[in-house]
Amino acid sequence: MGNCLSEKLWPHPREIEFGKAFPRPEKIFLAGDCPEHYWDDLKKVAGIAVGGAESAFRLAFVKDETIKGEEEYILDLKASEALLRASSPKAFQHGFQSFLQLAALVFRGNEWREARIHDWPAYRCRCFMVDLGRSVYSLPLLKRIVRILARLKMNMLHLHLYDDELCGIRFDGLPFGKENPYSLSIPELKELAAYAAGYNVEIVPEMESWGHVGSLVFHRHDLAGGIGVYGGSSFIIKRETFALIEDLTEQIVEIFPGRKGTVHFGMDEANWYLDRSMPSAFTPADLLYKVCNILEKTGKKHDRELTMRVWADHGGRPVPEQIQDRVIIEPWNYWNANAAKISENIVKYSGKDKMRWIMGAGQGMAAHRGAFHATRAWCRGALNSPNLEGVNITFWGWNNLAEKLVTLFAGAYYAWNPLSPADFANIEDYERFDAAVMPVMHLWQSRFRDAFPDAINRDRGPVVYNGYYMWGENHGRPVAPTAHLAETFAGHDYVNEC
Repeated sequence: MGNCLSEKLWPHPREIEFGKAFPRPEKIFLAGDCPEHYWDDLKKVAGIAVGGAESAFRLAFVKDETIKGEEEYILDLKASEALLRASSPKAFQHGFQSFLQLAALVFRGNEWREARIHDWPAYRCRCFMVDLGRSVYSLPLLKRIVRILARLKMNMLHLHLYDDELCGIRFDGLPFGKENPYSLSIPELKELAAYAAGYNVEIVPEMESWGHVGSLVFHRHDLAGGIGVYGGSSFIIKRETFALIEDLTEQIVEIFPGRKGTVHFGMDEANWYLDRSMPSAFTPADLLYKVCNILEKTGKKHDRELTMRVWADHGGRPVPEQIQDRVIIEPWNYWNANAAKISENIVKYSGKDKMRWIMGAGQGMAAHRGAFHATRAWCRGALNSPNLEGVNITFWGWNNLAEKLVTLFAGAYYAWNPLSPADFANIEDYERFDAAVMPVMHLWQSRFRDAFPDAINRDRGPVVYNGYYMWGENHGRPVAPTAHLAETFAGHDYVNEC
């Protein structure tokens, strides 16, 4: 019975034991320091009333410094009370989500069971990426995604802010993003960052600094070097380019809360265009070094410790030795058919004396039903990598998250506990996986209403794929005039032909 019950917990805890049955509490009291929305969750998610300390079942939050893991927790659920022990707000959040899942998903009717959960994540960084450079995301939808990530014990939201097709941010005093009717303002981005911090989710902004800059050079023709690897746009490398990167970095860095943070600068799928004003020996490695110094300078100005992240690109990305301790490299592969290549990359980037890296998993633009197998391959294959930061579950090109939620839902499972003992966890066939997992996902959605498809779609607005509207009266039209200038993915031909 224990295994059957625990398979409804998502993601699966590292250690769990069930004991004897006892009657479902009528009221619960939260003892200790916890966010206000926990009380609402008891009523809305678990369907349990809240009560005073004297009359209700007690869930006590106890800070325990002997628990060393920042996200590690121990939940002891007894007939008399529940005790949640941890040493950080992040870990308390994860433990409370497990308690909610027990109350809302696992225990049915009027019977609960005693349980003990000792849990911690396999990877420190468990990131989800959304693509504001090819699709559109409203502030309400992004806040909803933050809440969904917290439910799934994810801790980072990567915002791909602009690309060739669209610019998803309206930078102050600059023309970028003003042509996109759905772009977010800098104050809205600041609001999102503060909101996410309340759910222990870190925002990781990405600003392209070499290729994928069509929506910027649309306004700054003087910075256009030429086409990128897949037909997009690459910067010309000159002092004015660095000045712009520094301006954009300043606007982004100054709005984020917290002492530490991560900023992604792209650096992939670009061609090299060096202005004649630059030294002829200036290389892409020099470009990376220059941008890293811009980030470090901006961080010091705002008293922040910032880490730089970059894509590894198809053939790798040379990083100057003197900044390797300040940069995280991100190789990617989204195809289960490329499992051998994923394994090769794990070996290539792993090593005690190598720089830190993060796995680029999730789905590419051509994954029309969602995807999870490549995420599983990365997460299981890299468990012994000594220099690995974690995994990034990417969601490229689209904003129809409700239709492809399995990418995030199943991916989060493997990001937390790749070696789960659940029967379904090893299924290769997509139809069999769907038959096992979709009922659990639908049950989870039915309790955690932030993930209701109609609620997600209401906040989403129009479906946008690769810069173009999909379906409805605007089907096939570009969201912004920048979209039709980029030919970075042949799959949008059917949009233009309809």
